[in-house]
Amino acid sequence: MPLPPFAKDSGEMIDAEGDVYIVSFPKCGRTWLRVLMAKAISTARGIPLEVCRDLALTEYSAVDSAVPRIVYWHDDFVAWRTPAELSWNKDFYHDRKVVLLVRDIRDTAVSRYFQRTLRKKPPYTRGIGDFLIEEEGSIKTCLTFWNIWHERQDVPASFLLTSYERLMADTAGELGRILNFCGLPPTDEEALHTAADFANFESMRAMELSDALGTDRLRPTVLGNPDSYKTRRGVIGGFRDDLTSEQIGYVNDVTRRILAPQWQPAAFAADAAPQSLDRTP
Repeated sequence: MPLPPFAKDSGEMIDAEGDVYIVSFPKCGRTWLRVLMAKAISTARGIPLEVCRDLALTEYSAVDSAVPRIVYWHDDFVAWRTPAELSWNKDFYHDRKVVLLVRDIRDTAVSRYFQRTLRKKPPYTRGIGDFLIEEEGSIKTCLTFWNIWHERQDVPASFLLTSYERLMADTAGELGRILNFCGLPPTDEEALHTAADFANFESMRAMELSDALGTDRLRPTVLGNPDSYKTRRGVIGGFRDDLTSEQIGYVNDVTRRILAPQWQPAAFAADAAPQSLDRTP
């Protein structure tokens, strides 16, 4: 199985045997969706959650052939690219399904900043205003990444756009839509609601604190510092507490200039959402 072009110069392992690829820019809610899917499949198919080691959904396929091989990754190692370094070649996906998970660009940027300062080594040491204008792995990279997928969404065998905000608004319903797209056997409502309850913010925070899933994907880096947790805040529009009006204006202007108009509502999803929502990671 050929590897995607962007993997040729990378030292990271890539699972090239997937049927479905869940891709996203970092901090769009990928771990939350991963836990939701893991629990829903476990409940619906009667497979112990422990089979899904390190939240690798591909482990389910080895146990139950009816479960497609679902692979999570940050396509093109996007977090460490400048816009100019991103690949527009998506031919690797031509016979596979792709789910693209997005989130309000301003919430994404703030969450990504805290990840870079508190969860990555070496840590980012400058302020959030400096981070917003970085060329590598920040606003412009994210927007260009989304633009590429907007232009290349017809390359995969099937393509689905989903978002953190859609999952927040109707967790069980959107989870069911995603699982159906992936080719899972029909998942009953009880399994979907069980997964939604299992992965709500309070439960995710408790699992992170207790290391219940035994994975670095859901483990704090600085105990007692909420900004270092994977389940950091879990709100829509939380960027308003961390960015100045000038910084918000900058991100808004860049988004309108770079991103395809059809996807700008998703990038500004918090503007259409209520100010106070139940928390999810």
